[in-house]
Amino acid sequence: MEKTKFGYKEIDQKDKPSKVNQVFTSVSNRYDLMNDIMSFGLHRLWKKQFIRLCNLSNKKNVLDVACGTGDIALAIKKQKNSINITCLDPNREMIEICKEKFLNSGITDIIYENSGIEDFEILENKYDLVTLAFGFRNFTNHEKGLRNIYDCLEPGGSLLLMDFKKPSNDIYSKLFKTYTLNIIPKIGQIVADDLESYKYLGESIQTYFLPKQIEEMCLGVGFECTEIINLLEGVATIHVAKKL
Repeated sequence: MEKTKFGYKEIDQKDKPSKVNQVFTSVSNRYDLMNDIMSFGLHRLWKKQFIRLCNLSNKKNVLDVACGTGDIALAIKKQKNSINITCLDPNREMIEICKEKFLNSGITDIIYENSGIEDFEILENKYDLVTLAFGFRNFTNHEKGLRNIYDCLEPGGSLLLMDFKKPSNDIYSKLFKTYTLNIIPKIGQIVADDLESYKYLGESIQTYFLPKQIEEMCLGVGFECTEIINLLEGVATIHVAKKL
């Protein structure tokens, strides 16, 4: 049986989707609040930069992978209402919160899919933009997920992928490690009464791929013209990959 990482643990690959799903079911009702607290609100600035890089002026069909509570998809729709958006997430509770956000904003033309990208029934050449924010590290089979994203993009389409990473600077890296492994779980325990889920989230950041590894994976499934944008002292990156 193939193994995969679940935080610092090595588990059977087949068990990871259900374990990750349990984490996000547990954190869903405080997810937005915890994002603000954990990132000191910086995730909002990062997402604005992410949206700018999406270059929405010529986009028509967008797939938001691991959409979570819908921040990225909602920002895209508010910026360009004519865009067709599909929100994809394997966690039902997250999808329901995402739906509620759109309905509260008076938006009713969104497609919702309760699935991970690895198991999603791909329509080839369907989308001109795929977004993936803070979800790639929770994949079970990263190569399969990227290949499915590549296949569903039309020629000329783009993938934008944003996630945390370990800073390359030694001092920042040590501080960031202490924060993710010791402080974040304690905040989770205080605010959300959930130490274990936030322990996993912290560990998943520390065991995440290097930006160069992600770039190589993108190139390996067929993407070209890749770009890496570092955010705030290297604690997060945005990858831009194009299908030519």
